[in-house]
Amino acid sequence: MMKSVEIQKNRWHLAGLDEAVSWCRACNVRGIACMLHPLGEFAEDRQAAEEAARRYEDSISAIHRHGLDASVSVKPSAVGVALQSEAYNEYLQQILSHATAKRVPVGIDVEGTSLIHDTLKGAFQAAEQEYTFTLTLQAYLKRTPADLNRAADEGVSVRLVKGAYIGDLNQRNEITAAFRTQAFLLSRRHPQFSVGTHDMSLIRWLQDSIPEARTRITFGFLKGLGTETMIGMANAGWKVDEYLPYGDDHGSYDRRREIYLAALASARTRPLE
Repeated sequence: MMKSVEIQKNRWHLAGLDEAVSWCRACNVRGIACMLHPLGEFAEDRQAAEEAARRYEDSISAIHRHGLDASVSVKPSAVGVALQSEAYNEYLQQILSHATAKRVPVGIDVEGTSLIHDTLKGAFQAAEQEYTFTLTLQAYLKRTPADLNRAADEGVSVRLVKGAYIGDLNQRNEITAAFRTQAFLLSRRHPQFSVGTHDMSLIRWLQDSIPEARTRITFGFLKGLGTETMIGMANAGWKVDEYLPYGDDHGSYDRRREIYLAALASARTRPLE
């Protein structure tokens, strides 16, 4: 793990599931959990959604087989949320059922604003069927406080991120303020929760402002960003995990990361190391 030549060659993603398993095993030795994600978005038809669901199940099986400290992150558009809600609900619950049998945690990601309603509707329907998972919510959406409260009411764990698409808020200071407000709400409603941010000022604020933060918050990092910070936090006893995308269908994912770096450069801000 962390070899400079590997980071330069595949900064944002890994080649395949075998590589993700090896990387995750090395992370676990350092006290870092992982979130595996087979790349792919926006299934064009039901067959593509079914194939994506099978890839998620393969990830779950690999985590179970190798005894990894890891979860699997599900991208709703990959399993049909943009096609029809029935397909999405079916494949999501199929994945969650497999994860339950293997005792592997699952996270449900969120994407563009047009998909939020159906994504969360399907997630909460799964919660009603007593499936357990972590639901990602975006700070830049005005609806998020209500979704945080509903998640707490239904016993759904939450992972809070700023948002990587286009939301209701678009100014950096507005999004940061919303993130802080929602993190306080999370701390009141959820005994434990996760955050995904590479904003060091926010990380320090969370560590200093949330009661018992060391035992309550898991700090998430993307592969290729904040590696030194992540390792340092793990060494200091903080709970951290690394998001590990893998596979050939990495174009859209890589572009979002490059857009993020360009935005930082425009703001004359260095990426987290």
